[in-house]
Amino acid sequence: MVLHIIVKNFGRVETADIALDNLVVFVGNNNSGKTLIMQLIYGIREELGKFSVPVSGVKKSDMNGQCLIRCDQEWFRKLELQINSFLEENKERIIERIFGVPISAGEIRVALEGVESSYFVSSLSECQIGEEGSQKLGVSIDILQYENGETIRSFENQLFEGNCADDAVKEALRMVWKVILSGKTVTDSGQIFLPASRSGLQLLYKHYFIGEVEGNLVRPVKDFLRFLQLYAEDKQLPDSRRALLEFGEEHLLQGRVIQKGEETFYEDWQAGRIVSLHIASSMIHELTPFMKVLGATQKVDWLYCDEVENSLHPFMQREMARWLIRMVNAGMRVMISSHSDTMASRLNNLLMLTHLNRRKADYGFLSELELVEADLLCSDVKAGIYEFRNGKEGGTEVEKLEFISHPLMGYDFQLFGKNLDKLYDEAEKITR
Repeated sequence: MVLHIIVKNFGRVETADIALDNLVVFVGNNNSGKTLIMQLIYGIREELGKFSVPVSGVKKSDMNGQCLIRCDQEWFRKLELQINSFLEENKERIIERIFGVPISAGEIRVALEGVESSYFVSSLSECQIGEEGSQKLGVSIDILQYENGETIRSFENQLFEGNCADDAVKEALRMVWKVILSGKTVTDSGQIFLPASRSGLQLLYKHYFIGEVEGNLVRPVKDFLRFLQLYAEDKQLPDSRRALLEFGEEHLLQGRVIQKGEETFYEDWQAGRIVSLHIASSMIHELTPFMKVLGATQKVDWLYCDEVENSLHPFMQREMARWLIRMVNAGMRVMISSHSDTMASRLNNLLMLTHLNRRKADYGFLSELELVEADLLCSDVKAGIYEFRNGKEGGTEVEKLEFISHPLMGYDFQLFGKNLDKLYDEAEKITR
């Protein structure tokens, strides 16, 4: 099941239908609306995380003392209608809360893809919570997700403390909605937006919070500054996050980021020295927020990054593409924008290799390319590539690119292709 966010006549964007897949990539011209749409999605997900889901429409039954709640197509459609009514009634308030200024929008709504074949079953069982002598009545909630009648995922059991059965049902439905919205039921997962200007913001965020810097900032950027202000390193990272940090250190930073109190330092392994972040290279500035996101006590599962290739040499962009794939495979949702044909081509190559390897595993071929299986998307992971193109009367049309498998060429990035053709023609005329 995939949640879509659909926008019409918002800013420069005439229409856009963005599926919140595991990996989402925006490419396109400058000033075409990529950042605007990314920030809008960030803000809408924040709003929907607090949405009170409907209780009506679910199917209830009792089995061996358990209350079973089934959420299927009927409930999903009712949920979709109520969310869209909420967005229509509150879109001006939501937009102004995200951007700080009013921006006209013809339509903002959501759509659920895959509701015909997917459903959730939550089982609620009474249990005792608390230490001996202070027992309280509670409810144990287990959630299973089904597709075409087969179990595809089970979610970690959670306890709900309370005496009201109706409240326990509401909590179970809230957990199902969280699975649809975030892919998880954990309550400590979060999202972070890394702006294109992340280098300068890292140096100035302290001045912003003490009032030395004036001016409006959009909500996602304010949240990024707050993340930097409150950053604390997690000393007990799970293995998956530790592996991602080590990849970034070895293949991109060639060193590591060190936090000492409120100051950030970079340890350069090649030079064998530690320097303050403010005199480190621009590449280190651009990569430091990624390291902090992966290593923070604040759990981040949704990562948005505007102009992901900033300050990266083409060779480093190749490694960044591998890093992004590994983040997605580790369970993160990643949404990026890029103006780089190198970044787009590298991601395209990795996605073509993913397609080939799903049909026939050829690890020797990967070795020839200096890649490993971890550089390919897992089988249950989806990617969506969107091209922002000039439309009518200065507007922008957003098209989801289709993966071309016969003949195998992956995604056809027309804007990058046109630019390369022009450069080739130019060089041919010069040397004629």
